[in-house]
Amino acid sequence: MKRTGLIIGLIFLVFTVAGCVSTTNVNDAPYYRGKKANEKGDYKAAIEDFNTAIKNSNRFREFAYDELGDAYFKIGNYRDAITAYKKYLHSTYYNSAFDAGLPKDKVKLYDESPSYRGTAAVKIIQSYQALKDLDSAVSFMEQLIAKDQNNSYYFRELGYIYIMIGQYDKAITATKRAIELNPQDPYSYNNLGYVYGKKKQYDKSFKAFRKLIEINPKNHAAYSNYGLFLAEKRDYEGAAEQYKKAVSLQPSNRTYLSGLTNTYYKQGKYNEALDGINKAIGLSNFVGIGTEIGIVNGYPVIKGAFASGPAKKAGIIVGDKIIKINGKTTKGLKIEEVVSNIKGQKGTKVVFSIERKDTQKPLEVAVIRENIIQKAASSTFSRRSRILRHIGEQQESLKDAKQAYSLNSSDEWAQFALGAANLDQGRYDEAVKMLSQVKKSTSARILEATAYARKGDFKKAIDMYSAISEENLSPKNVPLWSDRTALLDTFKPFIASKIESVGNLKAQGRYKEALIELGDALKIADDKTSKEICGSIYRIMSMDPRLSELPEEARKYALRGDVMTEEGEFEGAVKEYRKAVQTAPYIAKLYFNTAMVYGELKRYPQAIRNMKTYILLAPKAPNARAAQDQTYKWEFKMEKEK
Repeated sequence: MKRTGLIIGLIFLVFTVAGCVSTTNVNDAPYYRGKKANEKGDYKAAIEDFNTAIKNSNRFREFAYDELGDAYFKIGNYRDAITAYKKYLHSTYYNSAFDAGLPKDKVKLYDESPSYRGTAAVKIIQSYQALKDLDSAVSFMEQLIAKDQNNSYYFRELGYIYIMIGQYDKAITATKRAIELNPQDPYSYNNLGYVYGKKKQYDKSFKAFRKLIEINPKNHAAYSNYGLFLAEKRDYEGAAEQYKKAVSLQPSNRTYLSGLTNTYYKQGKYNEALDGINKAIGLSNFVGIGTEIGIVNGYPVIKGAFASGPAKKAGIIVGDKIIKINGKTTKGLKIEEVVSNIKGQKGTKVVFSIERKDTQKPLEVAVIRENIIQKAASSTFSRRSRILRHIGEQQESLKDAKQAYSLNSSDEWAQFALGAANLDQGRYDEAVKMLSQVKKSTSARILEATAYARKGDFKKAIDMYSAISEENLSPKNVPLWSDRTALLDTFKPFIASKIESVGNLKAQGRYKEALIELGDALKIADDKTSKEICGSIYRIMSMDPRLSELPEEARKYALRGDVMTEEGEFEGAVKEYRKAVQTAPYIAKLYFNTAMVYGELKRYPQAIRNMKTYILLAPKAPNARAAQDQTYKWEFKMEKEK
């Protein structure tokens, strides 16, 4: 009897426990199914399960909102993602508290953990960013801060949004507040360094990055951003050192490799640049079939196929449902497992069983794996093309340029590379066609001007070169300066013709016209020839002081520059004075005014260059000594900045 009673008792206990487990599983199963569906990439199924979990399960409701937001985000439904994330953000209890079975009045609130709320806020911001609705993101963060003015995460993210919309002063204010609340937060220092860099306040930028690195020496983004702004300041050697540190921490990061390559390239260290870019190109290639795959209702489905990829060549199209890979079912596989089954060596075959709309039975499609080059590699090939042209490998440069353009014809670097390669090949019309599409690039303008000059259209070439801002030209940028030198060499026949014309005009007593000819030559002369031209201008001016009077148009621009200088608007003043110089490049005092304004802007190389031109044009001016002394002061200030 005792034995029988024990058996009956055990049976009763089993049913009781099983009943409890069964009840719990019924309530919680949708949440777990949703998590698995999310992991597999079956977001539609995940959304259904999480919505069921939210409706039926008290235990996981709050966390289902977070996972639901992730699923909505993955399918591009950002509005619903925001709604879900906001509900998660305002959830009350920790998952650990539920697991511990604590009563609600003993559970630690989210309000006591800014990091949890900060994570949720970041996801909401990313959703607004995807919608390109940053104004709403700002409004949302301001509402959160109004409720919690001591949450460093909120201020940090608000600062980040302000950076994205270009409101840098507000970004600095918000980020500084984040640092006050959390002085050891590396991400806030990264944002602060970046925003100061965008404002060209480099000393403050570098100080923030150094503090970040002090807090976390393994923060690779800090080194990369530090390198970015050092390069922008034309400290290419320093930039290379920072990028090397970033690459050492993330050897497979193509962005860091490209940054390192670019700093070597700007220094004229082409072999080192070539080594780095070859590594970046290697990371851009993989063996595969050239498709984008997602999970839909438990099966992998083709979401995209590369235009020249092996899958498309074999007849696979978007929407195809893969039910088998090499005879093995794909049902229930995670996306990583699908990819693993597709991978293989170059030249080998993978066979798919495919269900396609409007077909009655599955299709068998064999695809030969090939080396795939990603579209994003376009800029990498174009960079290598530029390096190769500067070491004399013009055919290889053209090959890479064509590869870059075939990968992405709208990529400006690809257009530049192909334009430069066409220039080197003597195809000037094709060069102009490509280079003219590259906007806001000094290098492109120099090469485009070179193409026009070699075609014999010197007027177009001179106008284009003269429009280039002085501060964009620097001998520190070795390849740019090399291209400039090549352009100026192309101008030499034109300059020679102008100087010959000057001789004839002087013989006829037509001094004003002679000055105009010399001024045109001065615009495009190299340093040695400029000195000779300035000497000729000075000798003509000495013959008749009335020749130094400003032409009416140059006078207008100079007066506008004077007004802006008086009002402290030095950027605008520089533009007006430069217009005056371009109109009358033989008038000495225009260079003096331009130099002084550049000095106010602390652009000392441009200030020195203009002041030296002034001294060459007016060596006996009453202020010539003071002008020379000013160049010494600027040179000393440049030394102190190093």
